[in-house]
Amino acid sequence: MKKLSLILQFVSAMTKRFLLLPFAKAKFRNKHVWLVCERGNDARDNGYHMFRYLRKEHPEIEAWYLITKDSIDLPKVADYGNIVYFGSLKHWMIYIRAEKIVTAFEPHFCPSSSHAFYKYVRRGQKVVFLQHGVIANDFPIYHQERSGFDLFICGAKPEYDFVSTSFNYRNGEVRYTGLARFDALHNLKMKDQILIMPTYRKWLRDMTEAEVQESEYVRRWQSVLNNPRLSELAEKFRITVVFYPHALMQPFISMFSSPSNRIIIADSVHYDVQPLLMESRLLINDYSSVQFDFAYMNKPQIYYQFDEKEVFEKHYGRGYFDYRETGFGEVVSEETQLMALIEEYLENGMKLKPFYLERIEGFFPLHDNHNCERIYNEIIGTDRR
Repeated sequence: MKKLSLILQFVSAMTKRFLLLPFAKAKFRNKHVWLVCERGNDARDNGYHMFRYLRKEHPEIEAWYLITKDSIDLPKVADYGNIVYFGSLKHWMIYIRAEKIVTAFEPHFCPSSSHAFYKYVRRGQKVVFLQHGVIANDFPIYHQERSGFDLFICGAKPEYDFVSTSFNYRNGEVRYTGLARFDALHNLKMKDQILIMPTYRKWLRDMTEAEVQESEYVRRWQSVLNNPRLSELAEKFRITVVFYPHALMQPFISMFSSPSNRIIIADSVHYDVQPLLMESRLLINDYSSVQFDFAYMNKPQIYYQFDEKEVFEKHYGRGYFDYRETGFGEVVSEETQLMALIEEYLENGMKLKPFYLERIEGFFPLHDNHNCERIYNEIIGTDRR
């Protein structure tokens, strides 16, 4: 049955391409059409920042932003025009006709219910992977033979070195430009705020809701939020602590709570990741790629890794990044250590230690607000490769 379903999806996708191609050619004749997107239902990441740049700086490019009709981010991105709704006939037409598909997430640009067939549906387009965070570990799904990306954007020099030598791309297909959203990480207006933002764990996907609630992951982070010392420190230093669960944990946000009114459990409807990162002074992280955005802003962080062995056995393949040798903050595995470090940083005004500043400067030799410009030039360069 599964094989039959895939065949039917493939036939459907190819039929739509065949029927809509003449209309797409007529509608977008003599236009340089680019389709830009993220997950398809939001506008908060590198796709949004790149689209905004294109609409402002390169109106000669017919750039369209892909988003769902019910997205809470629709008003934000609609100000720039050229919105196309996910799954619509117009989406199919732009998808078929686009010279460039510019995406922060793969393969959410595809209107087909079977993303596996997008390579057969498209013809001649260049797919540009903007990423949604600096890669620290091995991700086989992003290897060239599986992704099919024509241009892979990197946000840091060590990441570029790793991806270009380990992910099987040809010369010129991987470029270090900085991430599009890095352009916004300057001239910060910060609050007296600590951000706690752990990443997801693959093994949670196979659990029931009751099992997720009883998992070590939930118990450990809930324990942090309920630690009396954290509440005391928040009161003493008059700070706000924001706990923002990963996107895949947002449906389970009710599992987290705190007795302190200074500790906020943030949902994705009312809170956006980038503003939280920009306004916070200290980050409590585990393995999340948000660490790189925070480091880019020269701000301190602590890695709380209570399940390090399991994570690198079941979730990530180890890459070039060693949290102890090249990381941007202290690594701890016990809650008591975490609380002691939080207090230490609060005592010193949540300032970045010079030792970690040196690491950051070596990691990000490009540090300016010209990331989108460099990405644009690299995308244009794909026509010559």
